Amino acid sequence: MRVIYLLLLTLFAGLAQAQVYIFGDSLSDTGNLASIQGNFPNPPFYNNRVSNGPVAVETLAQLLGGSANASLYLTGPEQGTNYSVAGATAGGERPIDLLTQVGAFLQNHAGAAPADNVYVIFIGGNDVRGARDNADYFAGRKSLTAAVSKVNTAAHMLLAAGAKKLMFVNVPDIGSIPETKLLAAAKQDWLLTYKASDLTRNYNRKLREIVENLEKEQNADYVYFDLFSEFNHLLSDASALGYTVTDSACFSSQTFQFNASCQYGQAFDQHVFFDEIHPSAITHKRAGWAMAAQAPK
Repeated sequence: MRVIYLLLLTLFAGLAQAQVYIFGDSLSDTGNLASIQGNFPNPPFYNNRVSNGPVAVETLAQLLGGSANASLYLTGPEQGTNYSVAGATAGGERPIDLLTQVGAFLQNHAGAAPADNVYVIFIGGNDVRGARDNADYFAGRKSLTAAVSKVNTAAHMLLAAGAKKLMFVNVPDIGSIPETKLLAAAKQDWLLTYKASDLTRNYNRKLREIVENLEKEQNADYVYFDLFSEFNHLLSDASALGYTVTDSACFSSQTFQFNASCQYGQAFDQHVFFDEIHPSAITHKRAGWAMAAQAPK
């Protein structure tokens, strides 16, 4: 793994450094939720990340020559470039949700989004989880259409302010996360995992359409990063990558207890998942490498 990392560093060494601004949820939050809720227990959480180590966007930002420190926009002036908040949705209207994140960024930058920065929109997992839990399947799908529409609005806000380098990260398969499997077992609803996967694909398909339409409008190329496929490939190759547990969490964020297979945190690197929803640090790192390889230049 270190060899791959060094190769990526070499690849990006000759490129101009870019600051990376991130809008998202718990898959990329580096401390914004903790700034209003209180610090997460460390360990097993790592510096207020919902994982046991740095998250994917931190690897991405580092390889691009920037950083992904929390902006702390919920409590005061901007301190970093990461506006992601754990629990955020694309479709919501709360102070932690996508459009508020982008609005706060623009307010902090006098309405300007400098063209040389990279802007990452990495959100939608909580919208898909909400649709999964909706007893009305078609209402759930409709909510995802509304969520993607707000991603489109957020992108137009950034483009109108001057942004040129946009990266859209789609949603990993919600049908594959331990939470969905636990819910299916508790409800004895063995179709729930298929429903969650179908809804994830639905959201991702709509997101790709948004990106393609933006490219036509702007006569530009934007990055659509297919985390869904990357994640499923990782699950398929898990044993070759050193994982021994792919379908259950190392640590439970519901009970605040370790599963036996995790050996009280000593076996995090053998687990794909940190908790019922979120990847372990090693999984994040691999995702960050893949994102960096496709990042806007």
